[in-house]
Amino acid sequence: MEYESPSQSPTLTQDQRLKLLYPMVNEEETPLPRCWSTKDKYNYIGLSQSNLRVHYKGHGKTHKDASSVRATHPIPASCGLYYFEVKIISKGRDGYMGVGLSAQGVNMNRLPGWDKHSYGYHGDDGHSFCSSGTGQAYGPTFTTGDVIGCGINLIDGSCFYTKNGHHLGIAFQDLPSGLYPTVGLQTPGEVIDANFGQEPFKFDIEGEMRELRRKTQGVIEDLSWPRKHGDAQAVLHNMVSTYLVHHGYSQTAESFARSAGQEISEELTSMRNRQHIQKLVLAGKLGEA
Repeated sequence: MEYESPSQSPTLTQDQRLKLLYPMVNEEETPLPRCWSTKDKYNYIGLSQSNLRVHYKGHGKTHKDASSVRATHPIPASCGLYYFEVKIISKGRDGYMGVGLSAQGVNMNRLPGWDKHSYGYHGDDGHSFCSSGTGQAYGPTFTTGDVIGCGINLIDGSCFYTKNGHHLGIAFQDLPSGLYPTVGLQTPGEVIDANFGQEPFKFDIEGEMRELRRKTQGVIEDLSWPRKHGDAQAVLHNMVSTYLVHHGYSQTAESFARSAGQEISEELTSMRNRQHIQKLVLAGKLGEA
């Protein structure tokens, strides 16, 4: 069977799927998240099934019993667009579950999104939380059986979520780099399974990547650029000349202008005057300066 997006083929191994989705990532230098960390979590979080299943084992009486866990590695910037999914195996008693991202060092005795450099989408109310205990209306609630995806665009810093394969729109903007996939639970019986690419995703993230590349290509093509060869040469000469003048290379700028057949710019003349005045000041000849 042929798939429109090859990464959705169930015959692929995790390595093959991740290489298809993130060809620019060198995992020897920047490993991709592949499971939850056994160390970077709060005490009420239990892990099983190769550290992909998360279950809550606390009392769950108040928000002080919230617990989160981060993935083993931060998301490499070279991903361009990164995505992971979680399946809600059980909403437990109250379904106080959060899915999102957080920076290293953010308190794990909280749900994702409640603290600075932490971002989350919560199942009980469908709100998004951006480094604040106060949420904003964002998407639908989620419960047992739902698959929630989280994607981050490492180019523009935006973050979106999906529910059961449907894009819910942008949740956050201007996110920092170096974030970790993060989930949080708060009441007994809550269980979540993570998919870091070991299985096909419910959402067609590869199609989303194609659309992003198409938009980027469109932006590049829309950039105005001189059509005539002579105009392009003039633009390049001006770029080089401006760079040299800006950094104070007056003699080089003058030589370049002569070799390119350009007139000596006013900026270059002004720069020479400034340099001459600077030499007089340094020599103590303030009157002449």
